[in-house]
Amino acid sequence: MNKVGLLFAILSLLLTNSLDALCQDTLSDRNGFVKNAEFFSKGIASKYNERYDEAIDYFEKALEAFPEDHASMYELSSLYNENSLQEKGFEMIKKAVELDSTNKWYKIRLADFYRRNNDYHSFIDIYDNLLKDEPNNLEYLEAYIDALLHIGDLEKVTEKLDVFEDNVGVNEYLSLQKMEIYNLLGKPDKVIEEMEKLSDAYPYETRYLSMLAEIYVNNKREDDAYEIYLEIKELNPEDPYINISLLEYYQKKGELDKAYEEFILSIKNKNLDYNTKAQIYEYWFSIKDDDETTISQAEEAGKAFIEMHPDKELGYYVMGTVFFNNEIYDKAQTYYLEAIQRDSSSFISWYQLVFTDMELNNSDMLYEHSNKALRFYPEQPIFYLFNGISLMEMERYNEAIDVFKKGRFMSADKKLTSSFDTYTADAYHQLGDKKNMYLYYDKVLKNDPNDTYVLNNYAYFLAVDGERLDEALKMSAMTIEEDPKNVTYIDTYAWVLYKLGRYKEAKKWMEKLFSYDKNPQGVNYEHYGDILYKLGDVKKAVQNWKKAKKLGDTSEFIDQKIKDEKIYE
Repeated sequence: MNKVGLLFAILSLLLTNSLDALCQDTLSDRNGFVKNAEFFSKGIASKYNERYDEAIDYFEKALEAFPEDHASMYELSSLYNENSLQEKGFEMIKKAVELDSTNKWYKIRLADFYRRNNDYHSFIDIYDNLLKDEPNNLEYLEAYIDALLHIGDLEKVTEKLDVFEDNVGVNEYLSLQKMEIYNLLGKPDKVIEEMEKLSDAYPYETRYLSMLAEIYVNNKREDDAYEIYLEIKELNPEDPYINISLLEYYQKKGELDKAYEEFILSIKNKNLDYNTKAQIYEYWFSIKDDDETTISQAEEAGKAFIEMHPDKELGYYVMGTVFFNNEIYDKAQTYYLEAIQRDSSSFISWYQLVFTDMELNNSDMLYEHSNKALRFYPEQPIFYLFNGISLMEMERYNEAIDVFKKGRFMSADKKLTSSFDTYTADAYHQLGDKKNMYLYYDKVLKNDPNDTYVLNNYAYFLAVDGERLDEALKMSAMTIEEDPKNVTYIDTYAWVLYKLGRYKEAKKWMEKLFSYDKNPQGVNYEHYGDILYKLGDVKKAVQNWKKAKKLGDTSEFIDQKIKDEKIYE
């Protein structure tokens, strides 16, 4: 036997003897390892076949065979947790980490348990350790940042977002997150810096330029924002919001002509949605007076709306209002009808339409349109008022009263309620029902004791009837106090004085009326004639009765007064 063969034989003998000795000493341990491996293998198989109770049983047996089996502990931690045994699962994963602190999966699962228990500080401690080994692991960074946000460590969040950005590059998601945090930290300069960085990274993205401009505006850097606006307009003249931005800039600078130009361009911008345009229109005219310039601008805006959105109602409504303000009511009516044809649910178009019918004194149209409006708005009291007025003009007084009462029932506005009561009283007057007329006048005055229209009518009718004259005088005096040169109120006051037999005072008030009104009505001359007659000046009385007859609007006794030169009442 050569030397090499002899050496090999000696080593083989020594190794065999050593293994035999070792096996004798660790036979029981070896049996435990074998059982552990067997149970662990069966546990994995059961788990993947979704037999979870069976899997738990195998992993627990694997642990009995080898109590330091951290792999089985890892598996059990998940299975316990999913079976509502969170505490046992927590203990399992903690032991697994203690036994093998180098296994990152064990640490990730332990951190997850901490997160579920809202123990973000312990979660962060684990991820601090994980990030030491893999500082650029994006999944770790994302989980770490989330935990930092939960404990409010915003400064550290921005640091980790920077690391994240170094790995993936500048992007909107990260930039916006950092900007939001810098806003919370009260660092406007850092917000601007981030937005500038994002904009520089994507120089042709006008949306980012718009965001940067808005930030400049919020930080009172309007001129910097203006430069950005011009850049956007050059890159994309049809950017949907550039005209709005420039409109606001020029308006703040007091350059209203330029602002108006951008206002019209925004309406004509095909990329800007209709609803936004409608809001811009409302914004622009909400601060305008109804002067010639405003009406002219509204007309151009209305035409632009019709050109760009012929199927929408706003342009036609605007044009209707332009003609309404210019008192060209027939054209206003035409445009309002066009608006309603495109949107029959437009309350404001229906309202303006019936109001225009009123101005046109067209009771038939008013009746038709107010009825149609009520189909869409049966609970809107204003349309009952218009409908009742149309019936009044058509002398259908009983129907008008019914409509007014319906509308009054729905009214929650004191002023509108008073209007219903006033018209109802007037309708009862036309029917000769004085009791109900006075009843509704009382309702009006209870609601508004200073309603001069009702006070005047109430006083006048009391005077005509010769009833409650002292009360009538007080009512009439209130109207004079409110409007001293109103000739209608003066005539009523003089007439109440006449009925009280205070003829000289009545004459003075009628002479005051003639000094205010260069075109008196027939009823004024007739009243003046009656007063003069009572004062014994028959000749002048007859002269005034004759003037009254020529003008019309007199009592039924005017001819008899002139013929007999005598008063009749």
